[in-house]
Amino acid sequence: MQGREEHLSFGKVFPPLCIHKMTSISLQAKQIIARDILNTLPLANLIRNIYVKEVDSPWNEKITRLKKESSQTDIKLTLWKNEMFLYGRIYRLFLYVADAFDPNFHYNPDLTPHGMAEPKTRETYNHIWGIYVDSRIENMGIANFFDRTLRRNLFIDTQKTLPWTVSNLLFKKLWNKGTFTHPEMIDYSYNLDKISEHDGSSVDFDAFEIEIGRSLMEHSAKKNVDNIVSNSLRDIAYRILNFTTSHCRGTLVESSYYGIYFIYDQEIFVEMATTRPDAVLITLFDFQSNLHRTYTVTEDSEEIHTIQQAIKVIYDRIANHSRLKAIKNPYAAPVEK
Repeated sequence: MQGREEHLSFGKVFPPLCIHKMTSISLQAKQIIARDILNTLPLANLIRNIYVKEVDSPWNEKITRLKKESSQTDIKLTLWKNEMFLYGRIYRLFLYVADAFDPNFHYNPDLTPHGMAEPKTRETYNHIWGIYVDSRIENMGIANFFDRTLRRNLFIDTQKTLPWTVSNLLFKKLWNKGTFTHPEMIDYSYNLDKISEHDGSSVDFDAFEIEIGRSLMEHSAKKNVDNIVSNSLRDIAYRILNFTTSHCRGTLVESSYYGIYFIYDQEIFVEMATTRPDAVLITLFDFQSNLHRTYTVTEDSEEIHTIQQAIKVIYDRIANHSRLKAIKNPYAAPVEK
C-alpha cells in the first residue's frame, strides 16, 4: 500500500483486563462487517478500500487513514483478534473518521496536543474524543467494549489531582454534552474546568483521593509496597518487584490506586494488587495467548520462585517479539543488546 498514514487513534490506555479466550473470525469476514457498517454512514462514498490488521489486545485497536492521490481514501483497521463486541468496536472506530470528515467538527490535526511534548494534555484529549465516540455508540443502542462504566473508570484514573467526586462530575458533563467540535476538545484538554461550573475554588485539596493521587506521582510503586501491613507479604512484594526490575530489562513500573503493574513495549505483563490485608494478588498476562493467570499469594505461599520464572518467560516472549519487529523495521525501535 502506498501513501501517507494519518493516525486518528483515540490513544492507548493500559489498565489491567481479564481477557476472554480468543474466538476465530476471518479477516475477510471482518472486512465485510466493516463495509456493511460503513455503508450506513455518510462517509461511505469517501472510503475506497478497507484493510484489516489483527492485534492481540483491545487496547491497541485504532483506525488509520491512508492518504491517497484521489478523491477517495483507504482505511486500515487495527482490530483485536477476539470477536467480542466486534460490531461495536468497528463502528466506534469509523466514528473517529466520520468526525474528521465532518466539516462542522473542524478537525485540524496540526492543533492536536503533542504526545511527547504534552503527554498529560494529549492523554486527556484522547479520553475526551473517546468519550464523545462511545457516548454516541451507547445512544444508538450498540453493544460496546468501551461502555460508559469502563470509560468513566479510565477517565477518573487519569485525573489524579482531583477528588473522585469532581472527576466523576467532569466525566458526566463530557458524556452528556452531546456535540463536540475538535477545537472544543483541544480547549477542554488544556482546561477541563471549562466543561462545568466548577472553578476550582471549592476543591478540598486535603481530600483522601488527592492524597492517593500525590502518592501515585511520588515513587508510588515503593509507597504501595511499603503500605502493605504484613511484613511477610511486604517482603514477598519486594522480591517480585526486585526480580522483575533486575531480570526484565527495560520494564516500566507503574502504579494505580490498587497496586503496581509492569509494562514492556506497551504491553502489561504483570499486575500486583496490594490493597488486600491478607494477600497479594499477582496476575500474569500472556500477550501471545490472550490468557491470564492470577496467583493469590499469602504469607505461607511457597510458589514465589514459580511466579518469578513465569514472569521471566512472558517477558522473554515480549522482548523477542519486539526484536523481530525492529528487524522488520529497524527505525521503529532500538534493539537491546
